Amino acid sequence: MKRPQAKTCSVLMTFVALVWMQKVAAQTFEYPIYEDDSVRIEVKSHGTRPTIADFATASLNHSKELEFFDKVYEDWMRYQQKKPLRHHGHFIVDVKNGFISYEMPGVDSNDTTYFEMCFWNCADAKHKLVCSNVRWKVDGDYVWSEYVGCRFYLYDNDKKTMRVILPEDIGTLYDGNCLSVFFLPRKGKNIRVSIASEGERWDEVLEWDGYKFKTKE
Repeated sequence: MKRPQAKTCSVLMTFVALVWMQKVAAQTFEYPIYEDDSVRIEVKSHGTRPTIADFATASLNHSKELEFFDKVYEDWMRYQQKKPLRHHGHFIVDVKNGFISYEMPGVDSNDTTYFEMCFWNCADAKHKLVCSNVRWKVDGDYVWSEYVGCRFYLYDNDKKTMRVILPEDIGTLYDGNCLSVFFLPRKGKNIRVSIASEGERWDEVLEWDGYKFKTKE
């Protein structure tokens, strides 16, 4: 009887040690604060915690002066009011999984722009990382423009505001000489990246660790 008891004690001590290590990591990790970091985006919600729809309203309202985002914002407002969309777009709103996507065809049938959003709960239980992402596809291939790519925001649960976080500070910065196309998760927590360079294309996976991302080996 003594040996099983000793084994149980050892397992319990290991579990306690792991919990302690996680708490220490949560206490020591800090997101950077930038020198010109004065913009705080208010996130309004009707419940005790914001949904992906609340994050979409806040971020699109903040970005509506930019090309393409003005159209997404206009259609998002009309979608919530249950009015016909003006830009022939189509929304998928999955509040349960914290995911939104919007597909907007261009002037030509071979031209489509994709917008999507999701968020992650941070391990410190104090923040959420919010991401909006844009892809543009022409003639079956993804192409680049100034509004293509991911934009990240850090949401403060207590202050109910969010601020911009740079990709290099959360492990999502890719070489500017490559065309990197991001696909946000509707289910799960990892981001898929399709990268093209010098005539070759390959996929990578960015794994969420509770605060930032790292390339899956």
